Amino acid sequence: MLDNVNDTVLRSPTLESALTERPSRVRLFGKLKTAELDATQFVAVTGNALRPSRDLVRRFIFAWLDAGVENPALRRFPLADEAFLENIERRRPELLSAALTIWRWGRQNATRLTPGLPLGSYSTWSQWCRDPLLALGCADPVERIGELAAADPEREEVGELFEAWWRRHGEAPTYRINLHPEVLQIVDPEKRGRQRVTTYLDSLAGARHAGYLFERQKDMTRSWIAATYRLKRTTSKIDG
Repeated sequence: MLDNVNDTVLRSPTLESALTERPSRVRLFGKLKTAELDATQFVAVTGNALRPSRDLVRRFIFAWLDAGVENPALRRFPLADEAFLENIERRRPELLSAALTIWRWGRQNATRLTPGLPLGSYSTWSQWCRDPLLALGCADPVERIGELAAADPEREEVGELFEAWWRRHGEAPTYRINLHPEVLQIVDPEKRGRQRVTTYLDSLAGARHAGYLFERQKDMTRSWIAATYRLKRTTSKIDG
């Protein structure tokens, strides 16, 4: 449980691996050695103004809670905090029985259920957990992935970069040293230097976003010549 992760863009390659790979390999803190993790725990993250980014968008089910008041902590509830938790613990057999009944019914009728949208790395979860709930009238959380991805701050930055690049360079292969100042301002707003620019552009190689494909071109037989970068339009309209 990661609590109070406030005003943060949630990104973590390690967490991405741990949530889907069995096992996942991570580097031990402070060492050059790696360890295998067979992570099966439930991971929850809470916070105000918490925004998912990169591939965590599809690895979490995100829920927004709006109390509808400026000071939520001052609201009155029928039960105190301790009594509320005690009530949930007291009802645990009832709640667990209901969850297992839905799961069992879903497995018995798997071939009759209408599947929801596909979700890479989560086919078992989709069949065992999500599809039975869809049959009972629940909404498909996978439908929100596009909305969450569109709101990803990093994707918005890449979209802004690609639009500026297209205006200034079109599809022409371009060296880093020839980038237009408008493009450089987006890539390196803090003016940290050419290494920052090169690293960032290299990280985008092969990226597809907003109807564009970003390519890095390098002649490996002439390693002393710098790479060029090119943006290609892949659709006739922005596809998100």
